[in-house]
Amino acid sequence: MSLTLNDIDLPLVVEEKLRRVYGAKYSLKNVLELDPDELIRTTRLKNQDIDLALQCISNTFYPFTRRQMSVWQMTEKERDLITTFSTGCPIIDDTLGGGIRLGQITELYGESGCGKTQLCIQMSLEVQRTFRARGQEAKVVYINTESHIEKIDKRLKHISYYRAKADKPFNIADARCLQQHFFDNIYIDIIRHYRHLEMTLVERLPLLLNREPSIRLIIIDSLAALFRSEDILFEHHTKANTLQYLGFAMHTLCHRYNLAIVCVNQVQTQFSQIYDGSLVSQSMTLAPALGLTWAFIVHCRIKLSKTENIEEHHPDSQQSQIVFDEHKATTRIKTNLVHLRSLSVDYCYHIPKLNRCNYFIVDKGVFGSRN
Repeated sequence: MSLTLNDIDLPLVVEEKLRRVYGAKYSLKNVLELDPDELIRTTRLKNQDIDLALQCISNTFYPFTRRQMSVWQMTEKERDLITTFSTGCPIIDDTLGGGIRLGQITELYGESGCGKTQLCIQMSLEVQRTFRARGQEAKVVYINTESHIEKIDKRLKHISYYRAKADKPFNIADARCLQQHFFDNIYIDIIRHYRHLEMTLVERLPLLLNREPSIRLIIIDSLAALFRSEDILFEHHTKANTLQYLGFAMHTLCHRYNLAIVCVNQVQTQFSQIYDGSLVSQSMTLAPALGLTWAFIVHCRIKLSKTENIEEHHPDSQQSQIVFDEHKATTRIKTNLVHLRSLSVDYCYHIPKLNRCNYFIVDKGVFGSRN
C-alpha cells in the first residue's frame, strides 16, 4: 500500500495547499517525481516551504535518509548494538564465529533426526538470554510448518526449565517465573501452505514488528515442507519465482527491523554418474532441497548430519547417576552413551568453510563436543 499525503504531518498552510491542489489521496511517490518549479506554480507556495515539504516527504518515503551518520558514528553505534546471539553452547558459537548474526538469513539443513528443530528451539531461548544480559528484551516468532505443536511445546518446556535454572534463580518458584517469561516472549504460528507464508512475511509480520519492535528472531521450521507437498503442481519457473519473492520479503524484514531469520531446510538425494574408462557407475549424495534459487538467497548455510561416533555424556549432566557397587563397596558415576552429530559451515561470508564441530542432544538441549 503506497503512502499518501494523509500519512504525513506538514505545516498547516503547506498541507492545506497541497491537498487542495492534488487531493489527500495523492501518492507521496508522485509528489517526489514532480518538478519543484511546477509545485511552486500550482500551489503558490514559497521556495522554502516547498523545500521543507519535499524534505519531510522524502524522510517519510525513504526512512533510511532520516539520519545521516559518518563512518565513525556508524562504527561507534555498532559497538553498542548486539550483532550476534548465542546458540547456547560455546563450542557451537566458536564454530559459527560468535553465534547467529542479526540482519541475515541462516539456513539449517540436514536429514531427519539430526537435531534441526532441537537447535531452533534452543535458539529461541538463547536469544532472550543474550539480550536480557545486556538489559534488553528479545522476542521470537516461531513458524511451524510440519511438526505437531505438542512436540514442540513439550521440548520447549524441557529446555526452558534447564535454561531458567542456569540463570541461578533464588528458588524453584523463581525458576518457574523465568520459564514462563521465556514462553511469553515466543509467538508460535502454524502454516501449512506457501501462500499463507507469503501473506505472513509481507503483511502480517510487518504489522506485528511495528507493534513489537523487540522481536529479534524469526524461525521457519521448515521451508521445504511447504514446497514438497506442492511439487507435483509446481513448474520450475513458478517455484523459482515464489522462492525469490519469499527471499526478498525475508531480506526486507532482516534489514528493516535488524533481526535474524533461521530457516530449516530438508535434504534430497542427488544422483550423479561417474565415468571410469568404459565403466559407468552411479553415486548418491544428500543435498539441500529447494535448489540453486534458494541457495543464492541465504547468507549462511549450516549442515547438520549424523555420525557413527559415540561418547559418554558429561558427568554433571541430568543423565548421570551415582551408583553404589555392593561387591566393591564403592560408588561410581554412571553415564549414558550419546550419539554424536556433526555441524559444518557450507558457506558464509564471515566464517571459514572448514569450520566444523561435533555435538550431541540430551534433555538439557544441544551441546558441542570437543572430540
